[in-house]
Amino acid sequence: MKQKLIELIVEKIEDENMLDKIKKMMSKKEETQEAEDLKVLDEQVNAQKESEPATDAVPETYEGDEYISDEEWEAMTPEQRAEYEDDEDDEDYLSDEEWDAMSPEERQAWEEGANEDAVPENVEDDNDPDYILSSPEVVGFDSFDQQMEMYDSACEEIEVEESVLDFGCGRGDLYDFLYRRDGMEPKYKGVDINEPLIKAGLKKYEPNIQLECKDWNALEPNETADWCVNIGSLCTRYDGSSKKDIEVVKETIDKMMLHCTVGCSLVLFSSYMPEEVREEEFLITDPKEIFDYAITKYGGDNGNVALDHSQSDSAYKLVILKTQY
Repeated sequence: MKQKLIELIVEKIEDENMLDKIKKMMSKKEETQEAEDLKVLDEQVNAQKESEPATDAVPETYEGDEYISDEEWEAMTPEQRAEYEDDEDDEDYLSDEEWDAMSPEERQAWEEGANEDAVPENVEDDNDPDYILSSPEVVGFDSFDQQMEMYDSACEEIEVEESVLDFGCGRGDLYDFLYRRDGMEPKYKGVDINEPLIKAGLKKYEPNIQLECKDWNALEPNETADWCVNIGSLCTRYDGSSKKDIEVVKETIDKMMLHCTVGCSLVLFSSYMPEEVREEEFLITDPKEIFDYAITKYGGDNGNVALDHSQSDSAYKLVILKTQY
């Protein structure tokens, strides 16, 4: 009996050991199966990715994104990269040239998020009814500081109380510059074919400013001044003719010399302008050719023709003093 009981106990223990072994085997089998299932799933996902077009590997659009990783960039198609760069251009971004051209006030406004007001496009802003009255971009300058520096350079030779006839005057901002520089009402008249700018200038600088909507080629012989100036109005073609740029400039110089009694001053775009900043509509001339023309036709032994290319590679100033023959 005792022996029988011992055999039953041993059998039970062996059964329990067997049960543990079975449990362990089942557990191991389940782990193995789970690993195999995950492996199969990964293989299915990878196969699906490889079968999908590259456009699904990255987001279809990037509107609002400020950053993408190198891996995301490498995964993008040329079309997606172009779309991303276009979106970046539409966002709040300034080039180094634009930043350097901004005044301290404009930079502060930009940093405070008011960049649309600090660097407006060269079109009238419907949300700013005074845009045409105040924007330097409307009259061809990148910033107010640049505009004033250009005026200062072009008018270095003009003495206080000497009269000025402004060819392509825009709003007539040169009137205000001379008033502030000299501390007195300037003897100034401006002509321009842009009627909206003329109207804006008459409104802005009333009541004493003299502006006329007229092609400068239509000036009467008796419309003269001590100085004729042309500050940037010959930097872009407006005439729509087939004449070469240099011919347009030469004809304008001749016209200005007819209407001045002391001399003329012009600011022109130079053929030394870097290619990356040129635009199709720019009127560009070789300063050597223009200087040769001016000194051959109007020069003498008095050193009365001067060319200054020191301020910029893109623009130069030509001054011709009138001599009595």
